[in-house]
Amino acid sequence: MGDDEPAAELGWDQQWAEWFADVPGVPARVARVDRGWVRVLRDGGELSVAAPTDGTTPVTGDWVACRVDAPTPGLVSVAERRTALTRRAPADVAEPHDRTAHRGGGGPRSQTLAANMDQVWIVHSVDQPLRAGWLDRALVIAFGSGARPGVVVAKTDLGGDQDHRDHAARVAELAPTMQVVSTSSVTGNGIDRLVTQLANGRCAALLGRSGSGKSSLINALVGRTAQRTATVRAGDARGRHTTTRRSLTLVAGGTVIDTPGVRALGLWEPATGLARTFPRITELADECRFTDCTHRHEPGCAVRAAVDDGRVDPERFQRYITLSDS
Repeated sequence: MGDDEPAAELGWDQQWAEWFADVPGVPARVARVDRGWVRVLRDGGELSVAAPTDGTTPVTGDWVACRVDAPTPGLVSVAERRTALTRRAPADVAEPHDRTAHRGGGGPRSQTLAANMDQVWIVHSVDQPLRAGWLDRALVIAFGSGARPGVVVAKTDLGGDQDHRDHAARVAELAPTMQVVSTSSVTGNGIDRLVTQLANGRCAALLGRSGSGKSSLINALVGRTAQRTATVRAGDARGRHTTTRRSLTLVAGGTVIDTPGVRALGLWEPATGLARTFPRITELADECRFTDCTHRHEPGCAVRAAVDDGRVDPERFQRYITLSDS
């Protein structure tokens, strides 16, 4: 592509260059998808292109080939995704600009929130209740994306030092294999740790509930107001949806993808994510007498034996069973 090649900070590398070598059009990274239009970033800056009508409209983070020399710039093709952050679409979601998948007929469908990220940061605020089930679901979805998950404890300026340390410790207890970073967009605590993870064109997608501080976190990373922020409703610590569209922002040598606050985290094809979220249970399952053991009532179940003798925490096991039934 020569001079048309995007900047490395957008995530452009040799693998993408090889994919686009024989593809007509100019390569660009999707920053935002609106109804009928796609906002892309390329070496020459930002550009709005018309969304195709054949059902292949990309999502934020996708790499696309654009036709820029036409009266109305448009998309030529969408590159195959390396990673994809996908959930089961809520029943009330009807976004024709999303490229979704169905299991057949008019049944459940998937909703892809972001694509081609290297990391997924699950953002949780210290002023929100920490629900183990929600964190488990977020981890399953993050692991299932193919990217590397981590947990960001935000708004540590709220409350005392011991409060946020206790909160971070509880997160680490619920997600024992995860890196946990405590941050404050007000004091700057922990921001440098996140910046180092975005070097060399790496991309992180943010996943969290409304009011978790995702937009403020991006502001702190960028060093300017790139996202409109909203205060949390007094009384119940419930956030207003500041981000209403998924968007990609250039940050500290890489990119971050902000997603709207998610209330529902339905699982979509969760086998891989479950296995990586509960690795000890997955290892023990290989020792069960029956290969199709459900770990409920079958004889010779190595997982239940480990629960009974204390090697597996009963609460963690029950959370695994609950997600397996999702």
